[in-house]
Amino acid sequence: MLLRSFSAKTLPEAMEQVRLALGDEAIILSTQEEGFAGVKVTAALEADDDNDFRPGPPTSELAVADRIASVLDHHRVPRGLADRLLNAAASLQADDWVMALAAALDYELGFLPLSEIGPGRPIMLIGPSGAGKSVTSAKLCACARLAGARSLLITMDSDKAGGRAQAETFADVLGARLVCASDPEAVAKAVSQREADEMAVIDTIGSNPFDGQELRYLSETAEAAAATLALVLPAGGDPAEVADAALAYSQAGAQAMIPTRLDAARRFGGLLAAAHVGGMQFLAAGVSRHIGAGLTALNPVSLARLLSTCEPFEPSSLAAAD
Repeated sequence: MLLRSFSAKTLPEAMEQVRLALGDEAIILSTQEEGFAGVKVTAALEADDDNDFRPGPPTSELAVADRIASVLDHHRVPRGLADRLLNAAASLQADDWVMALAAALDYELGFLPLSEIGPGRPIMLIGPSGAGKSVTSAKLCACARLAGARSLLITMDSDKAGGRAQAETFADVLGARLVCASDPEAVAKAVSQREADEMAVIDTIGSNPFDGQELRYLSETAEAAAATLALVLPAGGDPAEVADAALAYSQAGAQAMIPTRLDAARRFGGLLAAAHVGGMQFLAAGVSRHIGAGLTALNPVSLARLLSTCEPFEPSSLAAAD
């Protein structure tokens, strides 16, 4: 067996070295970060005689792995998760790299259909300040209305400047019943008094994931209301920082995740890391700030396509304007 290591600044560059040097039968054994030096890829090749080895053309499997590695590198997916996704995709031996990536995402991450959220159990949105919880709660009410159902919007965020007026506007436009609640007992009372066909959406105040007292308060509120906790996170955050926050929220009981602002970011590695580390299921995604746009369903295929079509920002149009 021929065993070689390749070092480069990025994973795609290292994969290209593997392609050129080892050719059609190369097997990726591991990838390893080397700090500021970049990344090292170790690959192997079965051969009867190492001295007689001649590189051949790349196989479709290697091309698939190379394309997926390039996408994961663009999105700054943490190395450990990227390795797991690459290994899962490689085991499928698929020619369509998007479908291979989708299968890998399905294997490593969880997905919860939005249709499973209904009147039976309230959904409570939590997350840091400015994540988009209020807009997301309105979008959930919009989804309920489009499905022919009624909704109950319970806001705990009415004390902020303009918070109550915003909630009243959302409720009026969406035909939702609005209740302002300031503590877990008030939230539980509002939930217990909802109509049988009303989907209850609880909008909370922004929280600090590293403040234990705030997380306990959220957990107590969710327990009092018997609600499913869904973490709302904006796209574009640092993967390590976002993963730490997601882990803290998951320990408070968050089971699902709704990414927001996908239209205003070009790298989603933090979202993948957050869902993986926190063990949370993707529920849906916000791809627009407009309430009428609703939420986009997320499943392995739609997420793979989203990752594959998100290109780096090119400021050419701004330069032309100048």
